[in-house]
Order: sequence, then structure tokens, then C-alpha cells
Amino acid sequence: MAVVTTVGCDIQLFCEGFLRKHKNTEKKWINIDQWYRQDDWAEYMVTENEGFHYTDLIDNRRDYGLFYLLAGVRGNDEENSYLPISKAKGLPEHMDSLVKKYYENFCEIDFESEKVDFHHASYLTLKELKDSGYGNLMELKGWVYEDEHKKATETIENGQKYQLHFVDVKTPNRVEQGMVLMEWKGYLNLNLTYLMERMEVLKKERAIENDEEIRIVFWFDN
Repeated sequence: MAVVTTVGCDIQLFCEGFLRKHKNTEKKWINIDQWYRQDDWAEYMVTENEGFHYTDLIDNRRDYGLFYLLAGVRGNDEENSYLPISKAKGLPEHMDSLVKKYYENFCEIDFESEKVDFHHASYLTLKELKDSGYGNLMELKGWVYEDEHKKATETIENGQKYQLHFVDVKTPNRVEQGMVLMEWKGYLNLNLTYLMERMEVLKKERAIENDEEIRIVFWFDN
């Protein structure tokens, strides 16, 4: 994916489930991956490892290709064939109280500019992530080295996941000597694939009813 600035960028990302405490009570969004609580519905953090275990949904937190796919950060549409799942939407109206408190402790966040410290707050449900098709094996096209293409093809044919790095067809000026234009079936971004798989695990653990009732809430910081 295309990088548009040299300033380092990271992501703050949380997973929420739409849950109810008792059978006849209303559901509400509750964080299910980061904060430890004595009770799922408590409005404060505790230091003990109670309630649930921390799950790191992203292996490499500075993945600019992933950032672009999630919210259009660190890239632009003119240089990428695979467009963002969604532009930044801001925070949801209803969200986990502790995540909101954590967010509000930061300085003012700009939804559009990457020149400020905190920017592009957004959220995506597991359904939205799945509907993009980006987490699955998909048809890809770009400039690659033939030996790396061969390795990727063989690895995937053996039932393993592999992400082949490539130069987008929209940026021929970045093609290096020895690269060839090829098509293949592969994974666009494995951090996105693994993120969705881990959300599936959390969905099962918390008996969440459907893919629209589990989501990630996130923003970026420079």
C-alpha cells in the first residue's frame, strides 16, 4: 500500500460485543478484549486479571497496509487498486464506557488530517470486515518477483497462509528491476485475516449472536 508521509503512525484498537447481563435486560456494547473488570458492567478498571484475558488482535501494530484498508490511513485511492473497507466514521454513538473514557483522555482528534497526533477514529463490525472479502483468499494482481510468487503459490497450495508483497498496478513508477506483472490467488493482508479470525474466537467465547454484534473501535496516533 502507498505511504503518504514519513511520520510514524500506530493504531489504538479495541473489540466490543453487543451483550446483555441477564436474559431480560437490554444489550449494550461492552469491551471484550482489553480491560479487566470485576464485573463486565463495571464502570471502572481494576488491576487484577479478572473477567477475561487480554487478546492482542494485531500482531504487528504498525501495518500501514492494514491501516489503509480499515480507514484510508497511510494511503490514497489513486495509488491503490484495493480500496478501504470504509472511510473513517468517527466513534459510534453508543460504545463501551471504558473505551470512551480512554479515548477522551487523548487530545482533540481530527477525523481527516494525518498531520495531528490523533486522527481517523472509526469502527467496523465483523460483518463489514467479512463483506469486504479482504480477509479471504482472493484474486490479486501486481508487480512481483517470480521466485517470491512461486513460494507464495506453493505455500498456499499446501494449505498455509502467505502474504505476497507486491507493487500495485497503479504505481508502475515503483516497479523494481526483475519484477513481473502477475495475477494470483492469495491474501491481501494477513493481519486483517488474523484480526477477523480472533474476532470469531471472541464471538464464540462470549456467545455473541451474529457478526453485526461484534466490532472493532479504533483510532490512529502519530
